Amino acid sequence: MYNTERSEISHDIYDDVMTRNEDREERVEMMVDIYDSVDTVRHHDPRTHTEKHQPLQQPGSVSVKNRKHRAAEVCLCLLCFLLLTAVIVLCVCFISERKQLLTHISNLTEEREKTLTKYEQILNHNNNLTEEREKTLTKYEQILNHNNNLTEEREKTLTKYEQTLNHNDKLTEEREKLKNDTNQLHTWLYEQDLRADNFKWIYYNFSFYYISSERKSWSNSRQDCRQRGADLVIIDSQGEQDFLQKIADIDNFWIGLKKMEGVWKWHDGATVVNGYWRSQYPRSNSLYCALMTSSGWTDESCFYQTKWICKKTFFF
Repeated sequence: MYNTERSEISHDIYDDVMTRNEDREERVEMMVDIYDSVDTVRHHDPRTHTEKHQPLQQPGSVSVKNRKHRAAEVCLCLLCFLLLTAVIVLCVCFISERKQLLTHISNLTEEREKTLTKYEQILNHNNNLTEEREKTLTKYEQILNHNNNLTEEREKTLTKYEQTLNHNDKLTEEREKLKNDTNQLHTWLYEQDLRADNFKWIYYNFSFYYISSERKSWSNSRQDCRQRGADLVIIDSQGEQDFLQKIADIDNFWIGLKKMEGVWKWHDGATVVNGYWRSQYPRSNSLYCALMTSSGWTDESCFYQTKWICKKTFFF
């Protein structure tokens, strides 16, 4: 905008100066023509001219002609004076206008410098604003990243909190279960204390084992175990097998293993894959049940009368 205004002002000044120069040139040409006319008149000899082209005249006519020539010379001198005065006035006006023009140009130059200074200041201010904008955007991105990190940490914390709650719930359930098992154990032990044969229960690895002194069939032995709140023993590990095998040194005992539909199964329906048999191949008759002996398992008719082992497990 400032550049456009300066260019328009410069064009106007240039047109004005050119117009004035043309006027001055015309005036100078007029003055030159006038000076030429004056010089021609001054160097012209009327007497010679008249002598060559006119016949001799009388003295009275010559004086008249001389007066006319003097009058013409006076008019020319007056005209030259007027022209000189006009030239001086024009020069004075030209010098005055030139000074004004130079002053105006100087003012325009100062305004141009001021405008350029302001323009540079505006550019610097814009650059500062751009830098501040970049810094602000950088801080905004940092804040966004920090918020994202906080959100991730919050999600992780919530996940850990939920896991902790679930763990606490599981601990609470296990605690309640332990409490119930403990109550059941206390109740069961109290009931066993009321019985006359409570000394026959022995403890091993969170389980109680009843070693009978009577002899019954496999079915009747299991029924007796159920009446005591237990069941015929199911052997889960080699350690338990070794423990019961030592008890079997005094006699043979029924365990909770029976042949059902040609397959050896525990009374809870689990199939025996690898047992602790005394012989490699027990008899295949479906009416046979398993006995615990000091040397391992053996099969015998389920109607055989012998002792038995009951098992009561508490899961802590």
